[in-house]
Amino acid sequence: MDQNANSPRLLVVEDDSEMSTSLMLYLESEGYTVTLAENGETGREEATRLPGYDLIVLDAKLPDRSGFEVLRRARSEGVRTPVLMLTGLGDHEHKMRGFQLGADDYLTKPFETDELVARIDALLRREAEAFEEDGTFRVGGLEVDIDEETVTRDGETVSLTDLEYALLEYLLRRRGRTATREQILRDVWDLPANVETRTIDRHVNALRDVMDGDDEESWAIQSVYGIGYKLVGAERIDEQAGDETPANEASETGEAAA
Repeated sequence: MDQNANSPRLLVVEDDSEMSTSLMLYLESEGYTVTLAENGETGREEATRLPGYDLIVLDAKLPDRSGFEVLRRARSEGVRTPVLMLTGLGDHEHKMRGFQLGADDYLTKPFETDELVARIDALLRREAEAFEEDGTFRVGGLEVDIDEETVTRDGETVSLTDLEYALLEYLLRRRGRTATREQILRDVWDLPANVETRTIDRHVNALRDVMDGDDEESWAIQSVYGIGYKLVGAERIDEQAGDETPANEASETGEAAA
């Protein structure tokens, strides 16, 4: 398929220039937009650059710092992008270390390129499925029914503008993961990333005004400074069973990202 503005954006961090170039050419032929980084520091800088990438392919063995360290630093800086690690280290210990630091999948060298694409597609599909979820959730004192697109508090309707509701639903679907301002502009406002982002802050503050919490630590919509926002503490309401189950939030290390 042809590359366009909607092509998934991949960051490939690989120090073997021959392999990285081959991967870039192959992945671009499959319709992805690819950026290369050939050392750990450049990879970390790119991973945290805005707007964010849709997926990171990260080699575990890099010349200046390990891919594990790059992953640890990126997760600590709020990056929740799915990460597929590549390595020649096939033992269980190294795999577990990657997963504990927040890797989403693992592929051992040597590998077939069609398997790499299959793994990438699976991670991207899993990420997209979060935006197809329905049901009712409780967060910040509100009950949000995604099916009916309604918001209530103590049984009373909460009046939100269309953009305020769209932003709340967007953050709810990405719960536990950071949404950059650029992603919000693109996905909620349908605007290019270079547009002024202060309007997002105003809409976030309007949502906070109708939710529980008086300060940064207690707000359900938390600021990730210099990057964007994330929603925490959401609970899915199982109306048929009459009980509540924890929503499938991503952990702070990026594990189990939906």
